[in-house]
Amino acid sequence: MLADWRQIAINLYDQVVAAGQPDQVVRQALAAGHREAKPEIRPESFSAILAVGKAALGMAQAAYDEGVRVAPNKALIIAPAHAGSDDGNDPETAPNQHLWPVILSSHPVPDEQSLAAGLKAAALCQSLTADDHLLVLLSGGASALMVNPNPPLTLADKVLLNERLLASGGDIHQINAIRRLVSKIKGGRLAAMAHPAQITQFIISDVEDDELASIGSGIMVGDPVPLSDSMDLIKTLGLADYPFMKAFIGHLENCQAKPPLPPDHAVFDHVKSHILASNRQVVHTGLISAIKPNIATALPLDIIALPRLAGEASHMASHLATLIKSSASSSAGSSGRPVIGITGGETVVTLSSDHGLGGRSQELALAFALAMQDADIPWLILAAGTDGRDGPTDAAGAILDSQMELDVSAAQKALLRHDVWNLLNQCGGLFRPGSSGTNLADLVVIMAG
Repeated sequence: MLADWRQIAINLYDQVVAAGQPDQVVRQALAAGHREAKPEIRPESFSAILAVGKAALGMAQAAYDEGVRVAPNKALIIAPAHAGSDDGNDPETAPNQHLWPVILSSHPVPDEQSLAAGLKAAALCQSLTADDHLLVLLSGGASALMVNPNPPLTLADKVLLNERLLASGGDIHQINAIRRLVSKIKGGRLAAMAHPAQITQFIISDVEDDELASIGSGIMVGDPVPLSDSMDLIKTLGLADYPFMKAFIGHLENCQAKPPLPPDHAVFDHVKSHILASNRQVVHTGLISAIKPNIATALPLDIIALPRLAGEASHMASHLATLIKSSASSSAGSSGRPVIGITGGETVVTLSSDHGLGGRSQELALAFALAMQDADIPWLILAAGTDGRDGPTDAAGAILDSQMELDVSAAQKALLRHDVWNLLNQCGGLFRPGSSGTNLADLVVIMAG
């Protein structure tokens, strides 16, 4: 039974990844320009292109395949260096028919290539005129892949700040509020550089509620967070004591550094944004609805509702375990069938200064397994990032079940030190599907009973 459950979970993961593939969603969007009589999103309407994020290579290729023809000097693709041959989009081996320049930079920690990408993106936007129409192909990961620190901040400052933000326990909206504040290109600043060109964004969203300002830190949209709130966040997230942040705050107060643009700025009258795929669309609206009839007729499982993923990964895991144990017990008393729960979203992990290797999906899976140790029923959990990477590791997440031998004491210590990768690697619990070429946040599939 557990082997069957394992295959079901992996198949569901594959379905989510397939639904968010950039070639599919971009082609559908461009085809809609002809089908729905929308000349502003027809391939021939674009004169420039900027693709940035984990899905940038696939989105750009799909745009070219559908007829977008842009001169190389009006194009830029910024993708992660680890988007290698395992997802079929390796620019070193794949045919580059469009001849658009590609920069491979770093995620989740920016590097020199990320800075080069930010400078070139700014130069591209500044070169545009009122006669241009820029197609922006945006996906998760853009915040680290393309940076341009607001003086007096340096790249080294930005790297340290990014590491602190990722360890702070702040959610993606809080983290990106700071990223917008300290950048020369985020918080709508790239849109200002491109003004008065027309801008159309096609977006694969990796954030909850698909808030545009949090996807790629809002390169083409205004900042909804008031400056005073962002300044408060600097203290809340433990950043105020860094000397470079004190210097930056001084520049803001003296008007030597400019804050992000507000959402009602006239620049954004020229920007149209389209969400092509998101975790909520694919998982909750698409996947769960699609499998209900199949589960009911072909599989002996009862579907139960699970909350969206949010908050600390370990706390979310405990909550999910409580729900699963209660639902499995109720189902056993009614239909007698095991249960399946599916959800998506994004948790956080607050790191200590002394921590090991892991990721939020790995922590969630291990914490869930610990919380299920007192459950006298079979169970299985798959928790994974849809981009194929969970934190700075080679795994997308973890897949664990009730038959795996788990050293409870070692697992507890691994969670406390945030060093779960090593333990999961030893027990064979890591889930390694490879880079997916897209990014729709995280997926959790649980079966029990």
